[in-house]
Amino acid sequence: MEIFQALLYIGLLFSFSLVFYKLIFPSGRVQHKNLPPSPPRIPILGHFHLLKKPFHHALHNLSQKYGPVFFLWLGWRPVLVISTPSAIEECFTKNDIIFANRPLFPSTRLLEKGSLVMSPYGPYWRNLRRFAASEIFSSARIQMTSRIRADEVRCLAKKLFARGNRKPAEVNSLFYVLTFNIMMKMVSGERYFEGDELESEKGRVEFNDIKQTFAPLSGPAVGDFFPFLEFLSNVIGRVKSERLQRKRDAFMQNLVDAQRRRKKRSCPVTEEGDEKRKNIIDVMLMLQESEPEFYTDAVIKAIIKMMLVGGTETSITTLEAAVSFLISHPNEFNKARDEIDSNVGQSRLMDDGDLSKLAYLHCIINETLRLGPAVPLIPLHESSRECVVGDFSVPSGTFLIVNTWALHNDPGVWGDPTLFKPERFGGVEGEKVGFKLIPFGSGRRACPGESLARRLIALALGTLIQCFDWEKGEENHEGGGNGNGKRMEEEKTMQIVFRPRKALMDALSEL
Repeated sequence: MEIFQALLYIGLLFSFSLVFYKLIFPSGRVQHKNLPPSPPRIPILGHFHLLKKPFHHALHNLSQKYGPVFFLWLGWRPVLVISTPSAIEECFTKNDIIFANRPLFPSTRLLEKGSLVMSPYGPYWRNLRRFAASEIFSSARIQMTSRIRADEVRCLAKKLFARGNRKPAEVNSLFYVLTFNIMMKMVSGERYFEGDELESEKGRVEFNDIKQTFAPLSGPAVGDFFPFLEFLSNVIGRVKSERLQRKRDAFMQNLVDAQRRRKKRSCPVTEEGDEKRKNIIDVMLMLQESEPEFYTDAVIKAIIKMMLVGGTETSITTLEAAVSFLISHPNEFNKARDEIDSNVGQSRLMDDGDLSKLAYLHCIINETLRLGPAVPLIPLHESSRECVVGDFSVPSGTFLIVNTWALHNDPGVWGDPTLFKPERFGGVEGEKVGFKLIPFGSGRRACPGESLARRLIALALGTLIQCFDWEKGEENHEGGGNGNGKRMEEEKTMQIVFRPRKALMDALSEL
């Protein structure tokens, strides 16, 4: 939310009469029985004045005063905020279907239209989710695409090896190229970035352009919470949204058309071996032939957007946070390296098949996800009918905010929550911790790509630990992470010198 927008809206809001306020807040809803605790609110504005950036800190501070389950009014929108395992479990088990909806705001409606993440709960969303679960994120498909991840991680290692002991590398850019190329190869069969584009001015411009085109949305605007300002909110954001949507759509349509042309030139897929070489667009084009009424080009592009937007940013943020934690904790770094040397050796680079043997590496990733979650507030849910959470009544149409940052830093849930202690996860890969650790969300709307993301992060992080000694370089002010796991946009960009290990010189020379 931009400051100038907020000031504009506030000025307009106070120009409305209390009569209009009564229309927005019908007395039946405001006086709903047994609502959760709530701070005093300002007429029309509700509790907006209590929300300072970063929002997850502001919500945590409110929970210290009003309890882990409390109620807010953001404009005319009722909001439930929770941050305890019991309340989260109640919302995503007993009330999972009730909270399966996502609110679609006027300011983001154009860019989120048809997306798996923000589509309303219903047949369309279930069909997309079913396709994603079976054709993108299934165990079989993740295994099929292991070569893609291995090839791109090796490209990263080769690039860093070629740099030798030269200038520091900007880790955000390195990880963006890595993850975007992996997603592009899964989607279309072709990588996007080749060579050292970031070393030239032209390449840097192209890199920044594609990064901005597929950057995640910043969230709703102030006007989204006031229906009588919906028109104004649309006018302010529509031009920018339309421009961005045209760029995204043209990029993705080119991918679909190119795959369609290749498909026409090639022979039909008949052998089981060819099945493994099919990319996501190819699979969806085949489905388009049998179910054209559902698998339209618009649906195909919605899946592509999910991969290129959702599949990159969270992995990059987690990798950055893990690097910053490890470079500040050399004992944990050395323990992870010893584990890799013991289970993989020094004559070759690790691959997907080694991940199941690297329990401590997975503990590091879990601890990174706990202390530095890529998404400190899970994307909003919306209740479809009245329900009960923690003995409190929650009205229909209430937005649900899950403060994962507060949950993951709660001393009542985690001992010494501010300390980086991978050992707390017991050294067991994928250890179940219930609703105490939910960096990928929970319930029906949980991120379907968790397994893929964990494998990508583990392979990339493990390879960097195995092959290079790390030294912290200078930082610039373009955004990044730090040893406290703070979000990228709040910090500087990390610069790391990756020095090739003498013990891995032979293996790196063969790349």
